[in-house]
Amino acid sequence: MTVPHERHDVGDGEKRSGAATLWFLWMLVAVVVALLLRLRTTVDLDLWLHLRVGRALRDGVFFQQLPDPLVVLADRPYVPTQWLSEVVGSVVEQGLGVTGIHLLRWLALVVVAAAVHRTARRWAGPGASVTVTLAVLFGTAAGWGERPQLLGLALQAVVLLLWSGTLADGRARWALVPVTWLWALCHGSWPIGLGVGGLVVLALLLSPGRRAVAWRPVVAVLVATAVVPALTPLGPRLLLEPFAVGTAARATVNEWQSPSPGNPLLVTVVVLAAFVLFRCLRRRPLDLPAVLLALSAVVLAAWSVRTIAVGALLLTPALARALAPAVPVARRRAEVWPALAAALAVLAVPGVVLGGPDAGPLPARVDAAVAALPQGARVAVEPRASGWVLWAHPGVVPLRDLRAEVYTEPTARAYEDFFAARPGWQRYADSHDVGALLVRRGEPIDTALAADGGWRSAGEADDWVLWVRGAAR
Repeated sequence: MTVPHERHDVGDGEKRSGAATLWFLWMLVAVVVALLLRLRTTVDLDLWLHLRVGRALRDGVFFQQLPDPLVVLADRPYVPTQWLSEVVGSVVEQGLGVTGIHLLRWLALVVVAAAVHRTARRWAGPGASVTVTLAVLFGTAAGWGERPQLLGLALQAVVLLLWSGTLADGRARWALVPVTWLWALCHGSWPIGLGVGGLVVLALLLSPGRRAVAWRPVVAVLVATAVVPALTPLGPRLLLEPFAVGTAARATVNEWQSPSPGNPLLVTVVVLAAFVLFRCLRRRPLDLPAVLLALSAVVLAAWSVRTIAVGALLLTPALARALAPAVPVARRRAEVWPALAAALAVLAVPGVVLGGPDAGPLPARVDAAVAALPQGARVAVEPRASGWVLWAHPGVVPLRDLRAEVYTEPTARAYEDFFAARPGWQRYADSHDVGALLVRRGEPIDTALAADGGWRSAGEADDWVLWVRGAAR
């Protein structure tokens, strides 16, 4: 635990120079964030699935049973662990279109940036705190898609802010309990908050001032955040469901698997952690909590593409402690204005909210062909388009969607063998009464259908084609 230092005030000249630096740094944050958002020229493909689930929940569909109300092949009941964010997203989209979803994304990023900056400011000076915010935000960029995962990231940033307060002064933050409860309603990543709390408790044990820690309330808060998700509408099953989802997804979904060593965001986390270790090793006494947090951040970032952002956020207190000045600089109200201006600047950039991407993944001709399929037609859909088909064409029934946790391994493997056109694919299509296939050009199943003679193209454009049963004309 850090020992409070006497804060010092600065003169008028220093204030003006410091203010100019803050304005420059916050505008740099705005430019980097806007550029990263503008790099995304398409809507996150998962958005359409979440909107479809949200609409179904609003219509009173009860998921936690079989048969699944959305797809044919699901052989495990779906537990909607992010039901609140999906329902809210559906309501916003209905009123404001995808522009409203982009607005929610902007708000979530503002929360992330504000929480990261406030966390860093507990230890670092004004300029260093903005620099930490910029570095950490860049490291989280892979999690900025328009889906509940980003809301989970924002709530993680808030939880990290609260636990960082405990790390700084040894006092419990009971606000963690309702925040964790809300997180459990919005996204299945809530166990990350429990992990952050555990790391902070361990860091406090490693701190020289651990005797000053209010241990009983701190441990009580940690225990409460572990059990409060059981008090949500999904009940005690929510305590284990996030782990079941992660296990199922890690076997088949790329973002749940380990990133390549050259992944730029992973490299960013590793470099920042190395900087923390370098700074800490040059100081005495050694800042063991900062070392612990930095090493944990690297482990999380290397675990999966999805957790790179989690590791980047965890670096916030470690970086701030490594950059802490000998004499802390008192906070000034004027520090808020450049941050607010940066947030509004990002909002005003064309293509971030207004003018942002809002179309589905299919070309218009192929999309029209899907819409023309008979009501109730069973369609085998390439995974990247399955969410859109569920959302835009509720009259047809996909065989499978992106919810990896609702398929047992044999079911998932058989579907993948079918799309790979392995021997027996015709029997698979017959046994599941597949009336159409929506695939990318050049995929094995596309080549097999073209050569089969029992299928014809009902619509094709760009790299997509819709095959339907019936001899080519």
